Amino acid sequence: MLAALLAMAACTADRASTSETPRSPTSTAVENSVDVEPLFRVDLDGAVAANIATNGTDSPVVAWITVDHVIASALDPIAGELAEPREVDGGVAPIAHPIERPAIAVRSDGSVDIAFTSVQGSGASVFYSAGGSEPEAISGTPQMETNLVHVTLVDDSPVLAWLEASTLSVGLEEGDMISERELVDDQTCDCCNPVPALAGDALVISYRDFEMVDGEIVRDVVAVASTDGGDTYGDVVPVADDHWFITGCPFSGPSSVVVGDDLVVAWMDGRQSVHPGQQTSSIWVDRSSDGGSTFGPDLEVTGEGLNRWPVMAVDGEGVIHLVWETAGPEGGLSYATSADDGRTFRVRDALVTRSTGDGGAPTSPSVVVHDDLLIVTWTTTSGRGHVGAWRIG
Repeated sequence: MLAALLAMAACTADRASTSETPRSPTSTAVENSVDVEPLFRVDLDGAVAANIATNGTDSPVVAWITVDHVIASALDPIAGELAEPREVDGGVAPIAHPIERPAIAVRSDGSVDIAFTSVQGSGASVFYSAGGSEPEAISGTPQMETNLVHVTLVDDSPVLAWLEASTLSVGLEEGDMISERELVDDQTCDCCNPVPALAGDALVISYRDFEMVDGEIVRDVVAVASTDGGDTYGDVVPVADDHWFITGCPFSGPSSVVVGDDLVVAWMDGRQSVHPGQQTSSIWVDRSSDGGSTFGPDLEVTGEGLNRWPVMAVDGEGVIHLVWETAGPEGGLSYATSADDGRTFRVRDALVTRSTGDGGAPTSPSVVVHDDLLIVTWTTTSGRGHVGAWRIG
Protein backbone atom coordinates (compact mmCIF):
# COMPACT_ATOMS: atom_id res chain seq x y z
CA MET A 1 0.00 0.00 0.00
CA LEU A 2 1.06 3.55 -0.68
CA ALA A 3 0.70 4.54 2.95
CA ALA A 4 3.07 1.74 3.92
CA LEU A 5 5.68 2.96 1.45
CA LEU A 6 5.72 6.50 2.78
CA ALA A 7 7.70 7.54 5.84
CA MET A 8 5.71 9.32 8.48
CA ALA A 9 6.42 12.99 9.18
CA ALA A 10 5.23 14.93 12.24
CA CYS A 11 4.37 18.53 11.30
CA THR A 12 1.70 21.02 12.35
CA ALA A 13 0.17 24.05 10.60
CA ASP A 14 -3.10 25.89 10.10
CA ARG A 15 -3.47 27.12 6.53
CA ALA A 16 -6.21 28.10 4.10
CA SER A 17 -7.79 25.43 1.87
CA THR A 18 -7.20 25.02 -1.87
CA SER A 19 -10.16 24.57 -4.19
CA GLU A 20 -11.51 21.15 -5.14
CA THR A 21 -12.73 20.14 -8.61
CA PRO A 22 -13.81 16.83 -10.17
CA ARG A 23 -11.26 14.44 -11.62
CA SER A 24 -9.50 15.78 -14.71
CA PRO A 25 -9.58 13.94 -18.04
CA THR A 26 -6.83 11.48 -18.86
CA SER A 27 -4.11 12.38 -21.34
CA THR A 28 -4.40 12.06 -25.10
CA ALA A 29 -1.82 11.26 -27.76
CA VAL A 30 0.70 13.47 -29.52
CA GLU A 31 3.41 12.48 -31.98
CA ASN A 32 6.96 12.15 -30.69
CA SER A 33 9.12 9.26 -29.58
CA VAL A 34 12.58 7.95 -28.79
CA ASP A 35 14.36 4.82 -29.90
CA VAL A 36 13.57 1.93 -27.58
CA GLU A 37 17.21 0.96 -27.08
CA PRO A 38 19.58 3.50 -25.47
CA LEU A 39 22.51 4.75 -27.52
CA PHE A 40 24.70 4.29 -24.47
CA ARG A 41 24.64 3.77 -20.73
CA VAL A 42 27.46 4.89 -18.45
CA ASP A 43 27.90 3.81 -14.83
CA LEU A 44 28.38 6.45 -12.14
CA ASP A 45 30.78 4.93 -9.63
CA GLY A 46 29.41 4.94 -6.10
CA ALA A 47 26.43 7.17 -6.94
CA VAL A 48 23.75 7.51 -4.27
CA ALA A 49 22.03 10.43 -6.07
CA ALA A 50 22.67 12.02 -9.46
CA ASN A 51 21.68 14.99 -11.61
CA ILE A 52 22.47 16.40 -15.06
CA ALA A 53 22.40 19.85 -16.67
CA THR A 54 23.19 21.42 -20.03
CA ASN A 55 23.32 24.89 -21.55
CA GLY A 56 22.42 23.41 -24.92
CA THR A 57 25.81 24.15 -26.47
CA ASP A 58 28.61 22.68 -24.38
CA SER A 59 28.73 19.06 -23.26
CA PRO A 60 26.17 18.18 -20.58
CA VAL A 61 27.56 17.93 -17.05
CA VAL A 62 26.67 15.09 -14.69
CA ALA A 63 26.98 15.50 -10.92
CA TRP A 64 26.54 12.72 -8.41
CA ILE A 65 26.82 12.19 -4.68
CA THR A 66 28.65 9.29 -3.06
CA VAL A 67 28.80 8.56 0.65
CA ASP A 68 31.79 10.92 0.94
CA HIS A 69 31.89 13.32 -2.01
CA VAL A 70 30.14 15.37 -4.66
CA ILE A 71 31.59 14.47 -8.07
CA ALA A 72 31.12 16.15 -11.46
CA SER A 73 32.10 15.19 -14.98
CA ALA A 74 31.36 16.40 -18.51
CA LEU A 75 29.55 13.87 -20.68
CA ASP A 76 30.63 13.42 -24.30
CA PRO A 77 27.24 12.79 -25.95
CA ILE A 78 28.83 11.47 -29.15
CA ALA A 79 31.27 9.01 -27.65
CA GLY A 80 29.02 8.22 -24.70
CA GLU A 81 31.87 8.72 -22.25
CA LEU A 82 32.48 10.76 -19.13
CA ALA A 83 35.52 12.99 -18.77
CA GLU A 84 37.79 12.42 -15.79
CA PRO A 85 35.53 12.81 -12.72
CA ARG A 86 36.53 15.49 -10.21
CA GLU A 87 35.54 16.11 -6.62
CA VAL A 88 33.73 19.45 -6.26
CA ASP A 89 32.76 19.37 -2.57
CA GLY A 90 35.86 21.11 -1.21
CA GLY A 91 36.12 18.52 1.53
CA VAL A 92 32.56 19.13 2.76
CA ALA A 93 30.75 15.80 3.18
CA PRO A 94 27.34 15.81 1.46
CA ILE A 95 24.11 14.28 2.71
CA ALA A 96 23.97 11.00 0.81
CA HIS A 97 20.39 10.04 0.02
CA PRO A 98 18.62 9.29 -3.30
CA ILE A 99 16.32 12.31 -2.98
CA GLU A 100 19.22 14.68 -2.16
CA ARG A 101 20.34 15.10 -5.75
CA PRO A 102 23.10 17.67 -6.18
CA ALA A 103 21.74 20.86 -7.76
CA ILE A 104 23.58 21.74 -10.96
CA ALA A 105 23.45 24.44 -13.64
CA VAL A 106 25.67 25.13 -16.66
CA ARG A 107 26.03 28.81 -17.54
CA SER A 108 26.30 30.11 -21.11
CA ASP A 109 30.11 30.29 -20.86
CA GLY A 110 30.26 26.62 -19.85
CA SER A 111 31.05 27.26 -16.17
CA VAL A 112 29.26 24.98 -13.73
CA ASP A 113 27.42 25.88 -10.53
CA ILE A 114 26.71 23.14 -7.98
CA ALA A 115 24.83 23.14 -4.69
CA PHE A 116 24.35 20.39 -2.11
CA THR A 117 23.42 19.89 1.53
CA SER A 118 25.71 18.83 4.36
CA VAL A 119 25.24 17.94 8.00
CA GLN A 120 26.80 20.65 10.16
CA GLY A 121 26.73 20.04 13.91
CA SER A 122 23.17 19.32 15.00
CA GLY A 123 21.68 20.76 11.80
CA ALA A 124 22.44 21.04 8.09
CA SER A 125 23.42 23.74 5.60
CA VAL A 126 23.26 24.38 1.88
CA PHE A 127 26.69 24.71 0.24
CA TYR A 128 27.18 26.39 -3.12
CA SER A 129 30.02 26.43 -5.63
CA ALA A 130 29.95 28.97 -8.47
CA GLY A 131 32.03 28.15 -11.53
CA GLY A 132 34.35 25.75 -9.75
CA SER A 133 34.96 27.92 -6.68
CA GLU A 134 35.28 26.40 -3.21
CA PRO A 135 31.80 25.60 -1.82
CA GLU A 136 30.50 28.04 0.79
CA ALA A 137 27.52 27.77 3.14
CA ILE A 138 24.70 30.04 1.92
CA SER A 139 21.87 29.05 4.26
CA GLY A 140 22.93 30.77 7.46
CA THR A 141 22.85 29.01 10.82
CA PRO A 142 22.62 25.21 10.39
CA GLN A 143 19.11 23.97 11.08
CA MET A 144 17.31 20.66 11.12
CA GLU A 145 15.60 19.67 7.87
CA THR A 146 17.72 21.92 5.64
CA ASN A 147 17.48 19.94 2.45
CA LEU A 148 16.46 19.44 -1.18
CA VAL A 149 18.20 22.37 -2.86
CA HIS A 150 17.47 23.09 -6.53
CA VAL A 151 19.10 25.66 -8.85
CA THR A 152 17.78 27.26 -12.03
CA LEU A 153 19.48 29.86 -14.23
CA VAL A 154 17.52 33.05 -14.85
CA ASP A 155 19.21 35.28 -17.43
CA ASP A 156 22.37 33.23 -16.73
CA SER A 157 22.23 34.01 -13.00
CA PRO A 158 21.46 31.29 -10.46
CA VAL A 159 18.24 31.18 -8.46
CA LEU A 160 18.21 28.54 -5.73
CA ALA A 161 15.34 27.17 -3.67
CA TRP A 162 15.54 24.84 -0.71
CA LEU A 163 13.73 23.83 2.47
CA GLU A 164 14.89 24.96 5.88
CA ALA A 165 13.14 23.75 9.05
CA SER A 166 9.97 23.08 7.02
CA THR A 167 10.02 26.57 5.48
CA LEU A 168 10.82 27.71 1.94
CA SER A 169 14.01 29.69 1.28
CA VAL A 170 15.20 31.26 -1.99
CA GLY A 171 18.79 32.23 -2.81
CA LEU A 172 19.56 35.04 -5.27
CA GLU A 173 22.89 36.06 -6.77
CA GLU A 174 24.02 39.48 -5.54
CA GLY A 175 27.51 40.31 -6.73
CA ASP A 176 29.77 37.44 -5.74
CA MET A 177 27.37 36.19 -3.07
CA ILE A 178 24.13 34.25 -2.78
CA SER A 179 21.68 36.18 -0.62
CA GLU A 180 18.98 34.17 1.14
CA ARG A 181 15.32 35.16 1.26
CA GLU A 182 13.94 33.29 4.26
CA LEU A 183 10.37 32.29 5.09
CA VAL A 184 9.02 32.70 1.56
CA ASP A 185 6.52 30.20 2.93
CA ASP A 186 6.65 29.56 6.68
CA GLN A 187 5.24 26.00 6.56
CA THR A 188 5.93 23.51 3.78
CA CYS A 189 6.13 19.77 3.31
CA ASP A 190 9.64 19.09 4.55
CA CYS A 191 10.56 16.16 2.28
CA CYS A 192 9.66 17.33 -1.25
CA ASN A 193 11.93 19.54 -3.33
CA PRO A 194 10.96 23.04 -4.49
CA VAL A 195 11.79 24.21 -8.03
CA PRO A 196 12.19 27.79 -9.38
CA ALA A 197 11.46 28.93 -12.94
CA LEU A 198 11.12 32.24 -14.82
CA ALA A 199 7.74 32.48 -16.56
CA GLY A 200 7.54 35.77 -18.47
CA ASP A 201 8.52 38.42 -15.94
CA ALA A 202 7.61 36.30 -12.93
CA LEU A 203 9.94 34.14 -10.86
CA VAL A 204 7.73 31.21 -9.82
CA ILE A 205 8.64 28.71 -7.10
CA SER A 206 6.63 25.47 -7.23
CA TYR A 207 6.67 23.21 -4.17
CA ARG A 208 4.60 20.92 -1.98
CA ASP A 209 2.74 22.73 0.78
CA PHE A 210 1.61 21.57 4.22
CA GLU A 211 -1.87 22.54 5.42
CA MET A 212 -4.50 21.50 7.90
CA VAL A 213 -7.93 21.14 6.27
CA ASP A 214 -10.85 19.99 8.40
CA GLY A 215 -8.37 18.79 10.99
CA GLU A 216 -6.39 16.63 8.54
CA ILE A 217 -2.99 17.08 6.90
CA VAL A 218 -2.95 18.05 3.23
CA ARG A 219 0.21 18.06 1.06
CA ASP A 220 -0.82 19.73 -2.19
CA VAL A 221 1.47 21.26 -4.82
CA VAL A 222 1.33 25.05 -4.88
CA ALA A 223 3.26 27.98 -6.34
CA VAL A 224 4.36 31.41 -5.23
CA ALA A 225 5.51 34.15 -7.62
CA SER A 226 7.71 37.24 -7.49
CA THR A 227 7.59 40.08 -10.03
CA ASP A 228 10.50 42.05 -8.54
CA GLY A 229 13.31 39.60 -9.19
CA GLY A 230 12.74 37.48 -6.11
CA ASP A 231 12.77 40.12 -3.36
CA THR A 232 9.10 39.79 -2.45
CA TYR A 233 6.42 37.18 -3.18
CA GLY A 234 2.67 37.14 -3.65
CA ASP A 235 0.09 34.83 -2.18
CA VAL A 236 0.42 31.06 -2.29
CA VAL A 237 -1.53 29.77 -5.31
CA PRO A 238 -2.84 26.19 -5.64
CA VAL A 239 -1.47 24.21 -8.57
CA ALA A 240 -3.23 20.95 -7.71
CA ASP A 241 -6.99 21.32 -8.12
CA ASP A 242 -7.89 18.64 -5.56
CA HIS A 243 -6.61 17.83 -2.08
CA TRP A 244 -4.38 14.95 -1.12
CA PHE A 245 -4.92 14.11 2.55
CA ILE A 246 -1.80 12.30 3.71
CA THR A 247 0.08 12.16 7.00
CA GLY A 248 3.22 10.46 5.73
CA CYS A 249 5.79 12.22 3.57
CA PRO A 250 5.65 11.37 -0.16
CA PHE A 251 9.31 12.29 -0.82
CA SER A 252 8.48 13.56 -4.32
CA GLY A 253 8.42 17.23 -5.29
CA PRO A 254 7.35 18.99 -8.51
CA SER A 255 9.23 19.69 -11.71
CA SER A 256 8.63 22.72 -13.91
CA VAL A 257 9.56 23.92 -17.40
CA VAL A 258 8.72 27.02 -19.41
CA VAL A 259 7.42 26.78 -22.98
CA GLY A 260 7.14 30.27 -24.45
CA ASP A 261 5.75 32.20 -21.51
CA ASP A 262 3.70 29.27 -20.21
CA LEU A 263 4.78 27.54 -17.00
CA VAL A 264 4.18 23.78 -16.98
CA VAL A 265 4.35 21.95 -13.63
CA ALA A 266 4.40 18.16 -13.11
CA TRP A 267 4.05 16.33 -9.80
CA MET A 268 2.69 13.18 -8.18
CA ASP A 269 -0.16 12.77 -5.75
CA GLY A 270 -2.58 10.12 -4.60
CA ARG A 271 -5.64 12.30 -4.13
CA GLN A 272 -8.47 10.31 -2.62
CA SER A 273 -10.96 11.30 -5.35
CA VAL A 274 -8.89 9.18 -7.78
CA HIS A 275 -7.05 6.80 -5.42
CA PRO A 276 -9.49 6.03 -2.59
CA GLY A 277 -7.55 2.95 -1.47
CA GLN A 278 -4.23 4.86 -1.37
CA GLN A 279 -2.48 1.94 -3.09
CA THR A 280 -1.58 3.96 -6.20
CA SER A 281 -0.62 7.49 -7.20
CA SER A 282 -0.70 9.54 -10.41
CA ILE A 283 1.54 11.94 -12.29
CA TRP A 284 -0.31 15.20 -12.88
CA VAL A 285 0.47 18.22 -15.07
CA ASP A 286 -0.93 21.74 -14.98
CA ARG A 287 -0.19 24.99 -16.80
CA SER A 288 -0.13 28.70 -16.03
CA SER A 289 -0.23 31.35 -18.74
CA ASP A 290 -0.08 34.33 -16.37
CA GLY A 291 3.19 33.94 -14.53
CA GLY A 292 1.93 31.55 -11.88
CA SER A 293 -1.04 33.68 -10.81
CA THR A 294 -3.56 31.00 -11.79
CA PHE A 295 -3.52 27.40 -12.99
CA GLY A 296 -6.08 25.46 -15.02
CA PRO A 297 -7.56 21.99 -14.43
CA ASP A 298 -5.04 19.23 -13.73
CA LEU A 299 -4.22 16.66 -16.40
CA GLU A 300 -3.66 13.08 -15.25
CA VAL A 301 -0.83 11.61 -17.35
CA THR A 302 -0.70 8.14 -15.81
CA GLY A 303 -3.25 5.44 -15.19
CA GLU A 304 -2.85 2.78 -12.54
CA GLY A 305 0.36 2.19 -10.60
CA LEU A 306 2.52 3.84 -8.00
CA ASN A 307 4.09 6.78 -9.85
CA ARG A 308 6.41 9.46 -8.47
CA TRP A 309 9.49 11.65 -9.07
CA PRO A 310 8.49 13.35 -12.33
CA VAL A 311 11.15 15.41 -14.15
CA MET A 312 10.82 17.38 -17.39
CA ALA A 313 12.91 18.91 -20.17
CA VAL A 314 12.01 20.80 -23.35
CA ASP A 315 13.65 20.24 -26.74
CA GLY A 316 14.33 22.78 -29.50
CA GLU A 317 10.93 22.14 -31.07
CA GLY A 318 9.11 22.95 -27.86
CA VAL A 319 8.23 19.30 -27.11
CA ILE A 320 8.08 18.50 -23.39
CA HIS A 321 9.76 15.26 -22.34
CA LEU A 322 8.48 13.83 -19.05
CA VAL A 323 10.22 11.00 -17.17
CA TRP A 324 9.10 9.49 -13.86
CA GLU A 325 9.50 6.46 -11.64
CA THR A 326 6.88 3.72 -11.72
CA ALA A 327 7.17 1.31 -8.81
CA GLY A 328 6.17 -2.34 -8.84
CA PRO A 329 7.60 -5.85 -9.27
CA GLU A 330 9.28 -4.85 -12.55
CA GLY A 331 9.86 -1.21 -11.69
CA GLY A 332 11.07 1.33 -14.21
CA LEU A 333 11.44 4.84 -15.57
CA SER A 334 8.39 5.74 -17.61
CA TYR A 335 8.31 8.32 -20.37
CA ALA A 336 5.77 10.62 -22.03
CA THR A 337 5.84 13.57 -24.44
CA SER A 338 3.73 16.63 -25.14
CA ALA A 339 3.88 18.67 -28.36
CA ASP A 340 1.14 21.12 -27.35
CA ASP A 341 2.63 22.96 -24.35
CA GLY A 342 1.50 20.37 -21.83
CA ARG A 343 -2.17 20.27 -22.79
CA THR A 344 -1.95 16.57 -23.70
CA PHE A 345 0.67 13.84 -23.26
CA ARG A 346 1.38 10.53 -24.93
CA VAL A 347 2.78 7.83 -22.66
CA ARG A 348 5.60 5.82 -24.24
CA ASP A 349 7.42 2.59 -23.45
CA ALA A 350 9.51 2.48 -20.30
CA LEU A 351 13.07 3.72 -20.78
CA VAL A 352 14.58 1.48 -18.09
CA THR A 353 13.23 -1.44 -16.05
CA ARG A 354 14.71 -3.86 -13.54
CA SER A 355 15.33 -6.40 -16.27
CA THR A 356 16.92 -3.94 -18.71
CA GLY A 357 18.96 -2.19 -16.00
CA ASP A 358 21.28 -3.53 -13.31
CA GLY A 359 18.65 -5.62 -11.52
CA GLY A 360 17.67 -2.91 -9.05
CA ALA A 361 14.56 -0.75 -9.36
CA PRO A 362 15.39 2.55 -11.14
CA THR A 363 14.59 5.62 -9.07
CA SER A 364 15.19 9.38 -8.66
CA PRO A 365 15.68 10.38 -12.33
CA SER A 366 16.87 13.66 -13.82
CA VAL A 367 16.63 14.59 -17.51
CA VAL A 368 17.93 17.00 -20.16
CA VAL A 369 17.59 17.25 -23.92
CA HIS A 370 20.85 17.88 -25.78
CA ASP A 371 20.62 18.21 -29.56
CA ASP A 372 18.56 15.14 -30.57
CA LEU A 373 19.30 13.15 -27.43
CA LEU A 374 17.20 12.53 -24.36
CA ILE A 375 19.73 12.04 -21.54
CA VAL A 376 18.61 10.65 -18.20
CA THR A 377 20.39 9.94 -14.91
CA TRP A 378 19.06 7.58 -12.28
CA THR A 379 20.06 5.48 -9.32
CA THR A 380 18.76 2.04 -8.39
CA THR A 381 17.79 0.13 -5.30
CA SER A 382 20.87 -2.04 -5.87
CA GLY A 383 23.01 0.98 -4.93
CA ARG A 384 24.25 2.02 -8.36
CA GLY A 385 23.99 5.10 -10.56
CA HIS A 386 23.74 5.46 -14.32
CA VAL A 387 23.36 7.94 -17.16
CA GLY A 388 21.79 6.85 -20.45
CA ALA A 389 20.90 8.48 -23.76
CA TRP A 390 18.09 7.84 -26.25
CA ARG A 391 17.73 9.43 -29.68
CA ILE A 392 14.58 11.49 -30.09
CA GLY A 393 12.57 10.35 -33.11
